[in-house]
Amino acid sequence: MDLDFFRNLPPEITIDTLSRLPIRTIIRCRLVCKSWRNLIQTREFADSHLSKSASGIVITSGFSRYLEIYEFVDELDLESHELHYNPVTEFNCDNFIESFELQSSAKGLLFFGVVESEPSALHICNPLTREFIQLPNYEVVYSLPTLVNCGFGVSKITGQYKVVRIVHECICDPHTFKLLKYTNCVCHVYTLGTGTWRKIAPGAPFGSDWYSVGVFLNGSLYWLVTDFEGYNLISCFDLETEIFSTFPPPSLLKRERRPGGLELVALGDYLCVCDNTSDDEIVMWLMKECGDEKSWTKDFVVRISDSDFLRGYGGSCEIAYPIKVFKDGDILMVLSDLYIFYYSNKTKTTTPVYMLGVYEDIGGLKALLHSSSFLSLETSFPIENVRPF
Repeated sequence: MDLDFFRNLPPEITIDTLSRLPIRTIIRCRLVCKSWRNLIQTREFADSHLSKSASGIVITSGFSRYLEIYEFVDELDLESHELHYNPVTEFNCDNFIESFELQSSAKGLLFFGVVESEPSALHICNPLTREFIQLPNYEVVYSLPTLVNCGFGVSKITGQYKVVRIVHECICDPHTFKLLKYTNCVCHVYTLGTGTWRKIAPGAPFGSDWYSVGVFLNGSLYWLVTDFEGYNLISCFDLETEIFSTFPPPSLLKRERRPGGLELVALGDYLCVCDNTSDDEIVMWLMKECGDEKSWTKDFVVRISDSDFLRGYGGSCEIAYPIKVFKDGDILMVLSDLYIFYYSNKTKTTTPVYMLGVYEDIGGLKALLHSSSFLSLETSFPIENVRPF
């Protein structure tokens, strides 16, 4: 077909057409002509592509400072794992991140930083456009000990990208280190594109999870926390209204049978509590109506005794959590920050998956659901110090 045909198409039709292509094909399309390159760099194209693209996965492992991103082919066939994902990009973080630690992903951007009591450098990165922003430091000194919780997400209505950091100063028993009470609580929010941190009302105390990162889902951040009596709660921060609220987990999990055995994740469109406290099974609870404790349902159960793979790694001594549910009900999961595996909901079996660059027994594996985006940080946030890498 004559290239003039595409040149004469209205921009909105060209954007709609190009945004439906695989990511690596779109990258090649930028080289076809200047008009396509300029179109692909617009916010309109980035929004159109993000609304249509299938989710993928970002992975880092061990002490490697390399990240790899894959695009899922959402037609699962357990006989040939290599067909389930396509490589999108990989990069070394040495060029722009001093204290490398991948924390979360939201709408195409990655959040890096160390969650600790002393303020550390925080970075927002778009791996597809190879741009990053180092957020400005906030000059705040806290007395020890402190509990620190942070999160990164996008508000539902205005679409603003926000970083949240909550610090609880507390008093602990000097012998048992049990949390006794809070002495101060401070919350700061950074809206990308403003250049400043803002102090807001912190809401109810978070509980005894010392350093944690919030789960982003549908315009809110969620943390699984424990009160002074040992009861579990879920703390929610609405990124649009910037108001905190709390609600309980499934009734059976209001008190954990084994400390540290619960993982809170976003699974598809639902908030999920993954229960690893049993020696016999891994149970995934989904909240079908956000904030409604009666809507918790037990959707998936992985029996450890049915899996040679899971039995070989200690059963309840290890923590597994889901990343993605495929169209046929099969689940991609991570075990003990060491392995990625599939759970087949049809056959009730588990199968390890060795994606390129992920090696077993290294430890420190981080795998997050990630939707690649062509959003230009330089164009979208001109006030920020955006740098390439």
